[in-house]
Amino acid sequence: MGNQELEDVFVAVIRPKNTVSLSAKEYRPKAYEILLIEVPLEGKEKKRKKVLLRTKVQVDGDTTRSILDYVDETTKPISNNQGFTGKRVVHMKKFALDGDSEGKQASLFIVPINVKDNKSTYHAGSPNFYCLQDIMRVCSETSVHFSSITSKMLLALDKWMAEQHTVPHAIAALFRPAPLDRVKTNVSNPAYSTDGPVGDGSVHVGYTALEIKSKLMSLEKADMCILNPLYGSDLQYTNRVDKVIINPYFGLGAPDYSKIQIPKREKWKHSMSSENLKSIVPMSKVKSKAHHWTNRILHEYKTLSMSEGVSKEMHHLQRLFLQNCWDIPTYGAAFFSGQVYTRASSSNHKVIHVFVAVNTKGLHLMNMETKVRTLSLQFGSFMWQLGQADQHFQIHSLENKMTFVVHTKQAGLIIKLLLKLSGQIAPSDRGSADKHAYG
Repeated sequence: MGNQELEDVFVAVIRPKNTVSLSAKEYRPKAYEILLIEVPLEGKEKKRKKVLLRTKVQVDGDTTRSILDYVDETTKPISNNQGFTGKRVVHMKKFALDGDSEGKQASLFIVPINVKDNKSTYHAGSPNFYCLQDIMRVCSETSVHFSSITSKMLLALDKWMAEQHTVPHAIAALFRPAPLDRVKTNVSNPAYSTDGPVGDGSVHVGYTALEIKSKLMSLEKADMCILNPLYGSDLQYTNRVDKVIINPYFGLGAPDYSKIQIPKREKWKHSMSSENLKSIVPMSKVKSKAHHWTNRILHEYKTLSMSEGVSKEMHHLQRLFLQNCWDIPTYGAAFFSGQVYTRASSSNHKVIHVFVAVNTKGLHLMNMETKVRTLSLQFGSFMWQLGQADQHFQIHSLENKMTFVVHTKQAGLIIKLLLKLSGQIAPSDRGSADKHAYG
């Protein structure tokens, strides 16, 4: 349980007479009213003095809530039993007490309320509103109309209000509606909703996930509403990794062809099959042409080995190897991963995972599983368009009028590379490229 110790607090409830007072740069006490209560003077029952509201609050409790509740309850007799709802509670400063409480201190809290609405009525024995200017005229530390502590606090309050008027927007902020009053509509996410009690005057409405999405979109306050498909599925979540695949060549850059090792002549004599070229020929990448040009390289090697030196042999074979590599459509390409949706039937779509290759020749698509090149488009024969949020791009072939969409998170990079390699932007161009372009 918390600390049950109580402390004395004084409350200055103030309100402007009209809205013009809130925008005035010059402080005028006559533009405000303050709530005071009259109490009998000691030994003089017919004479009364005005004092500020005073109550006790728990030291470790919710001071703001306690003071607002106290003001609401205290003002009910003068407002048709409705009470005045304070906008907020502002702590001004502490004051030293005198008399029986000498040696102790008490805090003064300011509670701003709405502009005067003329609904409050005078009620004997209850607090009432008085013009702040009239109060300050007769307020002094020696006046019998006020207790000494009330006089000190009112003089300090008058000075504090004058200072606030010199600070831009301070007065407007002081009398601004409370945070809860500024909430127009509230949509509660069921993932964070609670079944506990709610505060007075509030209504808790529970929404399902779909209702939240519908509500947010109807308010036109959200550009996009993303629904978590796993919410409510009761799936068991785990941090375990199913499979990790690491590319051992990532970050190594382009291969150094000068380091290609040619097998010694003895090994060629023992076996002249194409398997001996595995170290220099990517067999799986050149399927249809492998038998033709690898055999040609073998023939060249046999001819050269009998007539020229080893250095000339290696240089000639390397160049011969590269010349055939240059003929491969995807040679020197940058590869990206993506997906193409193909209509397999009238009721569903088939998803094909592809590699998107971009080089100086154009754009190429390869089946990710079979590594078979399914499409090659040269620059000048197609046009492209970047999709929304850079999540996909559309390609239109000018030759066969074919149009297809590739979904990939690297769409922005692919389009920028197409623009650069097609010569539409310079390599040093740092500006934003056009999303619609011809290849």
